Amino acid sequence: MKAKSMATLEIFFIITNIIVIVSYKKYFTIMQKNILIIGCNSAIGKEVIKLSTQQGDNIIATSRSPIDISVNQFIQLDPNGNLSDLDSLPESIDGLLYCPGSISLKSIQRMDISDIREDLSINFEGAFNIIKKVLPNLKKDNGASVVFISSVAANTGMTFHSSIAASKSALEGFARSLSAELAPRVAVNCIAPSLTDTPMAEHLIDNEKKLKSSEERHPLNTIGDPTRIAAVIYNLFSAKDNWITGQTINIDGGLSTLR
Repeated sequence: MKAKSMATLEIFFIITNIIVIVSYKKYFTIMQKNILIIGCNSAIGKEVIKLSTQQGDNIIATSRSPIDISVNQFIQLDPNGNLSDLDSLPESIDGLLYCPGSISLKSIQRMDISDIREDLSINFEGAFNIIKKVLPNLKKDNGASVVFISSVAANTGMTFHSSIAASKSALEGFARSLSAELAPRVAVNCIAPSLTDTPMAEHLIDNEKKLKSSEERHPLNTIGDPTRIAAVIYNLFSAKDNWITGQTINIDGGLSTLR
C-alpha cells in the first residue's frame, strides 16, 4: 500500500511539473514578439536588432546583401523584387520596421527625373510592396505596430533636399492614410530623424569642420545617434498598446521646430 501511494505521488509530481513547463512555454511565447525588420543592414536597423535581442524577441530580418549580425531568421531580398520568400514568415507579426532609405542631395539644376524615381522606389514603393505582402500577418491575433523611417526634410524646407523630401513625404502620407484604414487592428507611425551618424551619412560629416557645422545647425548642438533613434523605434513597436497611431515622431535635436 505504501509503495502504491509513493508511485501515485510521483505521478502527481510529474504531471504537475509538465503543467508548469507547458504553462511557462505558453506564457513566454505570448510575451515574445515576432519582429520583422526590412533593410536590417542599416545602422539604425542593427541597433533595433540589438534591442529586440535583449528583449528575447523572435527577429526576422531582410536585406539586399548578407548581414553580419545574428537574427532568428534572415531573408535576402529586395523590397521591389520577388517577395515570395516572405511566405515563410510566422503567421502573426507583432512589429514591422521599414529601414531602407537614401540621401540624394542635388540642386534642381543637376537633378533628373531618374533621381526622383529612384528615391521614390527606395523610400516609398518598397514600403508599399512590403505592406501589401505581409498585411495578413500584421492583422492576425492582436494586430501589430508598423514603423516607417521618414526624414526631417519631409516637413522642413532644406536646400538640395527636394528629391528625398518628395519621397519621404509620400511615405508619411501613405502611413497616415494606412493608419486610418487599418485601425484598430494595426497602428502605423513614422519617425523623422535629422542627420544621423551612420555610414550612409558619412560623406556629410567626414571631417571636423563638416561635423561641427552639422552639429551647430541643431538646437541641441549634436547630430543623431542610431542607438537613441532605435530606442524610440522599439517603443513604437508597442504603439498600439500605448494609444499611438498616425503620428510622425520628430527625432531631430529640435531642428524642425526651434530657431
